[in-house]
Amino acid sequence: LKDAHDKHLRSLDDVRTSVSLHHATLQERVEYLETTMGASADKNLREIQSLKLAQAKLESAHNVHSSEFEVLREVSERHATVSERLAYLERLLGDSADKHARELQALKQAHDKHAND
Repeated sequence: LKDAHDKHLRSLDDVRTSVSLHHATLQERVEYLETTMGASADKNLREIQSLKLAQAKLESAHNVHSSEFEVLREVSERHATVSERLAYLERLLGDSADKHARELQALKQAHDKHAND
């Protein structure tokens, strides 16, 4: 019985030695996790800062475009449309043509009157 016990004890010691050679200690595992998490946290912090910078640039560009859009909108509101401009020209030419027709008629009448006298 003593021999069997010693044999099992040696076998258990061999297993413990084998396991301890293949497995890291708790301290090593914690240090590995801290290093990995620290590197990951640093990387995430850099990415967040980069995203914040990109967001600030986009907001700045948006503000510029918004103000330019407002200027264009104001200009377009003050500017007459093509149909409005055409209507104005037609009215102007129509009035001018009517005036010229009246003047031509008056000249013809004056000419006829002088011709008859």
